[in-house]
Amino acid sequence: MIASTLPSEILIEIFSYLHPKELYSLLSVCKRYRIILWSKSSTTTQRIWRSSRIRYLLHTTIEPPENMCEQQYNYLLIMVNVCQFCGEYRKLSLTMHWEFRLYCCKECLSQRCISRNTLVEKLKVSGELLTCLQPILTPPKKQKIFLISDVRATLNEYFKIEDEQQRLDWIQKSQLKVINMTRLHKEYKTQFDLIRYSVKERIQRLKDGFKFYQVTSTQN
Repeated sequence: MIASTLPSEILIEIFSYLHPKELYSLLSVCKRYRIILWSKSSTTTQRIWRSSRIRYLLHTTIEPPENMCEQQYNYLLIMVNVCQFCGEYRKLSLTMHWEFRLYCCKECLSQRCISRNTLVEKLKVSGELLTCLQPILTPPKKQKIFLISDVRATLNEYFKIEDEQQRLDWIQKSQLKVINMTRLHKEYKTQFDLIRYSVKERIQRLKDGFKFYQVTSTQN
């Protein structure tokens, strides 16, 4: 069998010329292929996926977000095609939320989010801590919302810190992280839309979003 006889150097060279979708297909061929292609820490593995991404995804010009491996980046860019919660498959009903690496429909996102007003009025989250929470940057409604699981994790992390100076340092670090993600989000979103949607589909998404905001603004 070729998989067991070709030197690893030759396989690595071949893999570098394959499309990311083909690389994903090879993961299930044999254990040896998976070992070469699935390591998240191997520079060789990451280089294979990066070369494939740059070669075949013509609109991809941005490196992966911080702490995201090339395999996951390629998966989010071209492989995932249904809502990660309910399985909705209609492209125009789905949105990629890079800040949380979620590809889902409006309904599923809304079920997993909490509004700014609820955090302030009911949970008594301070304004300072609110600036440390990552908001949904493409919300389904015209309001500021946050992913519940992220709110819990962030607040738990904060309240575990007992030293006052360490809390202040944590706040500054968290605020900077939110600012950076907000800045980068537009670039990742634009890149994703260019890869996933035709010009006609992008125009339709803009129209749908405009109509949706008109309706919700009137209701409010």
